[in-house]
Amino acid sequence: MTGVIRALEPGDIDEIVRIEKECFSSEAWPKEDFEALADCGGDIQTTLVYDLGGRVCGYISGTSLLGELEIYSVAVEHASRRRGIATALIKELEKLSMPEREFLEVRRSNAPAIALYRSLGFMEYGLRRGYYTDPLEDAVTMKKENACGAT
Repeated sequence: MTGVIRALEPGDIDEIVRIEKECFSSEAWPKEDFEALADCGGDIQTTLVYDLGGRVCGYISGTSLLGELEIYSVAVEHASRRRGIATALIKELEKLSMPEREFLEVRRSNAPAIALYRSLGFMEYGLRRGYYTDPLEDAVTMKKENACGAT
């Protein structure tokens, strides 16, 4: 079954919070943060969901400003992983924002995510010590340079 990528709607919030808790447990964003994202969508802040037959199974959130895209969060529920959903979400956000440069942080121990980002052209460029707190862990900072905003 093929899904549809669309903008976050207020009715998606509970599903997003469920996915967030499943993927990030104690460091999950609170429901209020996602409610604020649903209220402020637009040219700068974008949150997209992957809708699979009427059920949200993944999302991406980021900010695009002055040719730069900062990806805040990408999450796919465990049961829907390894189907290209995260890749599709990232590519759709890139298509919408047409950035010259992209940035993100990822847990140093999250080898599958790092491998995914590398496969999409991201490169490691730094480390944020103690960025994650539960458990305490460094974040790998990654960036991607795009020719003239093309991805």
